[in-house]
Amino acid sequence: MTLLALALPLLGAALAWFLPGRLAVAGALVSGIATFVMAVFLPNMGSVSLAWLPALGAEFAFDPSGVRSVLVIAAALTMVPTLIAASRLGADRRNTFLALLLLMQTTLNGLFLSTDLIVTYVFWEATLIPSLFLLGLFGGEHRRGAVTKYLVYAITGSFLMLASILALRPLSGAASYAFVDLLPATRELDVVVQTWLFAGFAAAFAVKLPLFPLHSWLIDFHRQNHPSGVADVGGTLYKVGGFGFFAWAIPLLPDGAAAFQPLLLTLAAVTALWGGLAATQQKDFKSMLAYMSLSHMGVVGVGVFSMTTFGLTGAMFLLAAQMISTGGLFLASGMLHDRAGTFDFDAFGGLAKSAPALAALFLFTLFAAIGVPGLSNFPGEFLSLLGAFEATPWLGVVAALGSVVAAGVYGVNTYQRLFLGPAGERRSDVAGLDVLILAPIVAGILWLGLAPAPQVDRIEATASVAVVTQVEAPIPPSLALGGER
Repeated sequence: MTLLALALPLLGAALAWFLPGRLAVAGALVSGIATFVMAVFLPNMGSVSLAWLPALGAEFAFDPSGVRSVLVIAAALTMVPTLIAASRLGADRRNTFLALLLLMQTTLNGLFLSTDLIVTYVFWEATLIPSLFLLGLFGGEHRRGAVTKYLVYAITGSFLMLASILALRPLSGAASYAFVDLLPATRELDVVVQTWLFAGFAAAFAVKLPLFPLHSWLIDFHRQNHPSGVADVGGTLYKVGGFGFFAWAIPLLPDGAAAFQPLLLTLAAVTALWGGLAATQQKDFKSMLAYMSLSHMGVVGVGVFSMTTFGLTGAMFLLAAQMISTGGLFLASGMLHDRAGTFDFDAFGGLAKSAPALAALFLFTLFAAIGVPGLSNFPGEFLSLLGAFEATPWLGVVAALGSVVAAGVYGVNTYQRLFLGPAGERRSDVAGLDVLILAPIVAGILWLGLAPAPQVDRIEATASVAVVTQVEAPIPPSLALGGER
């Protein structure tokens, strides 16, 4: 049954590609909803293993336990409103958008669920394809430069990662590329060997996290993507570098991870703060979202590179939460662009007077993104920063300043520039499909914000494998339940 996580969106992509007109839309939406329903029950499904390349020691092995199912659920929930938003595009691009989005979901689910390193690499590379086509076919006038930069960063990192993968099994003597076979063997490698192998993984994962200074592709990616915000959601789901560190590089090569920890933790803290500061200087809403997203990934990074149970658990929770909240803001950006024909802040102002429902829903999603307690991002952000403080207190302070900038500067400033002030040109309020797009986002934000305990427990069980520096006590029930702190 676990294979349905791949089969359902892949079937939807085929239907969207080959069926005509509204039949393609119906097929894509049914597939997206079915994938989400399946994802809800995914934690109770068993693992699956199918023979693939026995001579290489690789097989199609998928496991829905722990953090893997949490990320699949969050991605599936976010994909449903994204498909609805894509269904409103013109007929000349709608079906292609739908097919590529569902293909991306297929590859992401494969990446999240795979427990064989070779298969993981295949899906790692495959996720690149739909995002490149969405940008290259439907992006802005400077999309070619953005595609080129994206490819250079991605291919360079992936090549170094492949070199480490190919060397990992022969050097360690592992029986196969399955995680359970690699884990005991690779941990016995000499620290120098682990450090070099970890460097190859880090080159790929740091790009897809992304970390400063390997982040510039992300800004161009969002600036040049289609103004509907639909392709940007795909990019938000695609920030999988943190998961790569969490699931593979750190547990397999703990001594190499420890050697790189000071550098990576410092870069992550700088990313969190610098992304927040850069967001305050942007003149258009979409660029602000790009830098805000970068700041979030910095917080994910400090959690991962703290290499503590608190930090690792929080980082993966925040990774899932930002899929929903940041994805929702990108979809809202498309709605704003539909109403004004631009992302420039100067074109808005006073929008709350003519579109109060849109203003309220936007503010709610923005509150989630900046880490307001009781909403989706807060548990993950809190635990990530807690892990950073445990590992290196002064870097925890630097990363926390990024959160302060988020809440106190660009969060408030963004809402004020878009919705407050003197009434400008009258814009339409949310109606029809707008409600269907934003409702799942609101539900997801409340789900992770008010009842985080089940997801925290699943992630924590996986995080313990990746702890390098120490093993802490379990996360207190009051914190896991979102109670008093």
